[in-house]
Amino acid sequence: MLSASINTGRQVSVKNSFAVPDDFQQRYDTLKRSLADIGYFRRGSLVRRFTLCGKAGCACQASPPSPHGPYFQWTRKVRGKTVTVRLTREQATELARWIEAGRELDRVIGAMEKLSLRATERALQALPAAARRRGVAGGRGKSANAG
Repeated sequence: MLSASINTGRQVSVKNSFAVPDDFQQRYDTLKRSLADIGYFRRGSLVRRFTLCGKAGCACQASPPSPHGPYFQWTRKVRGKTVTVRLTREQATELARWIEAGRELDRVIGAMEKLSLRATERALQALPAAARRRGVAGGRGKSANAG
């Protein structure tokens, strides 16, 4: 039997009370351990831009052009709005690591979710099918008092 409590803002722990194949459990435990190695992370995207200014005689207007830059920008969503911040090269280097950590977190959680789905689907199939209820309230079926 699965046991869980209603989320009331307190930490909730749900333990498996069904048999999980060893290969599933080993893979899931490996994924859980890999979460501890991720560290800090950020969401968004990082781009390196070069621009042309349009001033006559500027090197960016030459043939071949020599554009201005690179300029580093970090873009993300904050409360539904796109926010873009310009960064130094050093900031961009560090932020790139954090963004990659966020992507790794997404990959690990996705793999855990997929594995959980497979394991719990097997567990549900191993349980007896739900029996159909007869005499449901609301006028369907026979009444318990009918004779």
